[in-house]
Amino acid sequence: MRRLPLSLSFAFVAALSGLILLPLPAHAQASAGRPIAAGSEAVAACERAARQALAPQAAHPTDVTFAAAPAVQPSLSNDSQVVLHGAGSWRGANGVRSFEYSCNVDLRTPDAVGLVIRDSSPIAMQAAPARTPPEPDLSHLSPAACESSAAAALKQRWPRVSQISFDSGTRSLLQESPSKAELHGQGRAQPAPGSPSTYFGFDCEIDPRDGRVLATRVSG
Repeated sequence: MRRLPLSLSFAFVAALSGLILLPLPAHAQASAGRPIAAGSEAVAACERAARQALAPQAAHPTDVTFAAAPAVQPSLSNDSQVVLHGAGSWRGANGVRSFEYSCNVDLRTPDAVGLVIRDSSPIAMQAAPARTPPEPDLSHLSPAACESSAAAALKQRWPRVSQISFDSGTRSLLQESPSKAELHGQGRAQPAPGSPSTYFGFDCEIDPRDGRVLATRVSG
């Protein structure tokens, strides 16, 4: 049997199998054989660029800090350029803010040739508005009923009281709920014949739904 030279045998087998064998470029072989890593110079270049970009917002350069070493983005990197993604925070006039960044570094220099910074601070929850007290329901309010109740309370306190008068200018109404309201006021009375006139105050608790007097207190 006649033997073919080795080189011809190889070409013959390749032709039969339908393969076309081409040498890989040098940079493709290197990329396929090892993962792209970010050196300390590339990381430093990105952090330096981020500090410069945040300088107008931060009070001092030391107010910018980085959370951890940035991660390489393999799908966006190659032998001449690496893309890093990292995070950090900076302190400004309104407190601490968080950020994320994407940085392109030319490995031949190495210098940062591109930088995108995104503010990742959580949105502050808006304070809930203060609860507005309900508008007083005046439809069933009767100041005369409260003043009559206050006069009855004065007679229990001072059995010989006389000359009871109420100052309408001192009336004030506070409604805490749909079922409770309070009318406050002042007046003058003579506790006993011959005694000097005395000022007093009263607090009248009312059910605004029907105007019913629930309780009355006098002071003074």
